[in-house]
Amino acid sequence: MPELDHLVFASPDLSAGVRHIEQLTGATPVPGGPHPGVGTRNHLLTFDQTTYFEVIGVDADQGEPARPRPFGIDEGRPPRLAGYAVHPAPGETIEEVVDRLLVLGHDPGPITAMSRLKPDGEELRWRLTLAPFATAPAAMPFVIDWGASPSPARSLPSMGALAELRLEHPDATVRSMVDGLGLGIVAVEATSPRLVAVVDTPGGRVEIA
Repeated sequence: MPELDHLVFASPDLSAGVRHIEQLTGATPVPGGPHPGVGTRNHLLTFDQTTYFEVIGVDADQGEPARPRPFGIDEGRPPRLAGYAVHPAPGETIEEVVDRLLVLGHDPGPITAMSRLKPDGEELRWRLTLAPFATAPAAMPFVIDWGASPSPARSLPSMGALAELRLEHPDATVRSMVDGLGLGIVAVEATSPRLVAVVDTPGGRVEIA
């Protein structure tokens, strides 16, 4: 069974996204690094040793990428919780997780190798599924496998504890697929898609959507 890896908060203006999360949670996301060729970079916080929170936005130091940046970043939409990733459980492979998603009715796309440099110069390498990213919040996850690289979650400042991840969606079939992931995501009926993270911070419970 796959496990939750990280949540993705997308903001065209990365600095604005970082400020939003800092004001909401009281925790300051720290620089992660650029995604070469993708045109983005990130700042990060963690929930625990295996699950973290990513703020992603335009990397002004890169040229325009060959294809649109993920999560609808190029559309100039307001900062929002845009998606989430799962990783294989111990003893499980990324291929097995992909097969599980296909059985549920979701094609996460082909598996692609990527890497980035951390601010301290350490290189992180991973494989992930790379399907076309919807501009609306993603109901189903993409898959990431850190392989020999340690998860970023282990070395980040905490933003608090993830109390709940909720998907609001009008399509009962989609909600059923999310239930089938076995991640404990709360899937509820709503008029439009929305992802909501409920986080217990030192200053109290907040919702990030």
